Amino acid sequence: MKRKQYRVTTLFISTFASSITTSAFGAGFYLHEHSANGLGRAFAGQAAKPENASVLADNPAAITTLPDTQISAFVSYVDPGIDVEGNVNFATRNNTTNFAASQDDVSDGEVIPAIFATHKMHNGTSLGLGIFSNFGLSTDFDDNFNALHFGDRAEIKTIVINPSIAFKLSDEVSIGFGINATFAEAELGTSVPNIVSSFTNGLIPALSPIAQMEGDDWGYGWNAGIFWEASDDTNIGLSYRSSTSFDLSGEMSSAISEPLNQRGQLGLDLPAIAEVAFDHSLSDRVSVQVSANWFQWSKFDVLTAELENGLNVLIGNEHFENSWKLSFGTTFVLSETWIARAGYAYDEGAATTEHRSLNIPDTDRQWLSAGVTHKFNNALVFDIAVVRVFGREANLTEDSSLGPVSSTLVASQNSSATILSAQVNYTF
Repeated sequence: MKRKQYRVTTLFISTFASSITTSAFGAGFYLHEHSANGLGRAFAGQAAKPENASVLADNPAAITTLPDTQISAFVSYVDPGIDVEGNVNFATRNNTTNFAASQDDVSDGEVIPAIFATHKMHNGTSLGLGIFSNFGLSTDFDDNFNALHFGDRAEIKTIVINPSIAFKLSDEVSIGFGINATFAEAELGTSVPNIVSSFTNGLIPALSPIAQMEGDDWGYGWNAGIFWEASDDTNIGLSYRSSTSFDLSGEMSSAISEPLNQRGQLGLDLPAIAEVAFDHSLSDRVSVQVSANWFQWSKFDVLTAELENGLNVLIGNEHFENSWKLSFGTTFVLSETWIARAGYAYDEGAATTEHRSLNIPDTDRQWLSAGVTHKFNNALVFDIAVVRVFGREANLTEDSSLGPVSSTLVASQNSSATILSAQVNYTF
């Protein structure tokens, strides 16, 4: 069936696609929170430092170094501080009216769990399974926010089921492979601000949906890694996780544009991720770690919803750019039962100044982290970590129009976060 291209020009819908994001504190809306020991050094050297089963998420090859059967259960609490300060105007041919568009704490705190298991077989083969999230969180603006037509509520969640297998090619080199089954669900929406309803004397009800969509889908991909014990003091890890594509299927609704009230699909591509990592021991007690992570955020480009009646709704042009994260860490063995860590990372934002949108509080970030491990006995180990993330202030300008009425949002975003994590590891 030939599909018609339908550009939604109804006032305040043109940037609906910005709600496909969240307040996640990696580049774009990436979540790297799946290991407390990794967080303790800002994930520096993660693909090259197999301390427990959680390394499976970053490098499946490294699980060959883990003994017996291990389980790692992780939980992290992310407390974001995302503030928006700006102004929005509404203009006709004869008049322009300006209003404040500011809000503090546009995202609530979130709990992020993960669990991993590995098993070492007798023939140099190791098996693993990880269940974790790598993209997500949410933004939610108050009912009295004067720019709800540029962004109201957005939530995206992912759950990755990642079985893996790894082989020792020699005493020094291992390879690993995994399959990724990812479930994604999203709730995305824009609404009529109270101030706009007052312009029409209530003809357009306040807070009525301009465009809202809920959808979900399964996507599939793969990951692979190499782990090289280059010397007694140096490990090197390489890993790659493929991009994943979704057709989020669900209902679209609108109180403004009747043709939008039907089922549809929204295409969403999540980026491939690559890492090169180094772990080097300076002494029996001190080691240093370095990682470079690459994110193929250029996959997150044009978003189009395909509706059942054949309409193609151009939702947004995000035009993310590929980005890098560089991290540096150190690990101190304090005693037979205590280990301390510290780390720093520079995380490059994926959103461009030209296309940055309200519900994507993405910018360059710096991480400062610390963590400790306590070994209760040969079987039970406990990790904790704390991270403080500082985001650079980012400016944005967005426009929307319908006939003689236009609206422009000019704002700045400030973001920060505190991440607290804990992990228990058990060897059978």
